[in-house]
Amino acid sequence: NNHEITISNINYLRYFNKGCKILLFDNGSNPTFKAFAKQKKIDYIREDKNIYVNPAWNKIFDLVKTKYITLLNNDCYIISKNYFNDVLNHMNKNNIILSSCKTFNVQNLNKLKLKMYEYYYNFNFQNKLKHTSSARRQGWIMTINLDVYRTLNYKIPEDFKIWYGDDWIWSQVAQSNLNYIVYKNRYAIHQKNQTITNKKLMSIVEEDKNNFKNNNRWLVKDIHIRSRIFNKYV
Repeated sequence: NNHEITISNINYLRYFNKGCKILLFDNGSNPTFKAFAKQKKIDYIREDKNIYVNPAWNKIFDLVKTKYITLLNNDCYIISKNYFNDVLNHMNKNNIILSSCKTFNVQNLNKLKLKMYEYYYNFNFQNKLKHTSSARRQGWIMTINLDVYRTLNYKIPEDFKIWYGDDWIWSQVAQSNLNYIVYKNRYAIHQKNQTITNKKLMSIVEEDKNNFKNNNRWLVKDIHIRSRIFNKYV
């Protein structure tokens, strides 16, 4: 819902991954992104009130008709060129159902820093993708084969509004013995923000935590992020 970050990220997506199809889910923002979405000619869905991230993802799973979707937080910037072309081709050829990439969690991200990261991580660009199934997973960026994922128990439980949605998605794929990977030489930058310190949101997170204690048998523990303070996820 942060307007400046959202607009910046969409412009960056269009600059660095030309031709990608974008759906902007407006989760009760004020003002809306309607005019911006029309100007940029991107698909746009709006909720009048914030229904929170996990219910929003559940809606998107039912609304989107493409084979693949990338769930991308508005504060997560994909800095590898041609990311979608490379990743989707690899996933399609190798029957990968769920993927993410090497993601760095940084503070005080600005245009100059983003440009420096972009230059550094594309300087020795490697066409051949490197990947692993043994890495920390996260929900800032996830590419999902929706055709397959929707055949699973795909809806995130209503008990979880903000946290554990990514754990649910990874666990459903892992429990079904389907292929999931993290790309080691494709990169994204996640900008730390203070949204989660909002008292109302923190109370919802606490509810999520309590609900998780009472309902976590579904969790595949070796993919669970036990701590969210690490900078590197691969």
